Amino acid sequence: ILYLTPGKENSNDEYDNMRHLVYHLERAIACARRKSGREKVCIVIGYQGFRLTNAPPMSTVKHTLAILQGHYPERMHRAYICDPPLVFRSFWKIIKMFVDPATLEKIAFCTGKEGKFLLERDFDTSTTEKQAGGTRKLREF
Repeated sequence: ILYLTPGKENSNDEYDNMRHLVYHLERAIACARRKSGREKVCIVIGYQGFRLTNAPPMSTVKHTLAILQGHYPERMHRAYICDPPLVFRSFWKIIKMFVDPATLEKIAFCTGKEGKFLLERDFDTSTTEKQAGGTRKLREF
């Protein structure tokens, strides 16, 4: 599982953010390969603490999608977008035009009881962080 927490974003440097993303994707893939023999990763994006001041510019969003779709097209097992704010849902209507249809099928919005059920179905909640419906606290760094 690769956890992304936009509410903790503290950089607007697009190049460094992309390097950071690729580094963690590669680490997550290597870990999945070592533990299960598979090279697919679940991405959990938790929006706790998110504010518009943390929002990346549209160019960063497009660059992120280009990296995920162009260099890791079959590496994502599923992406879970947990408790996105209302502003993100509006933003998503614009973003999804740039997302490949096969990738769109792998994206799940997790809100309310249905979202909680989905996370509990797909993860062992005793080992996952709270943003993924689990019981563990977010690891601070």
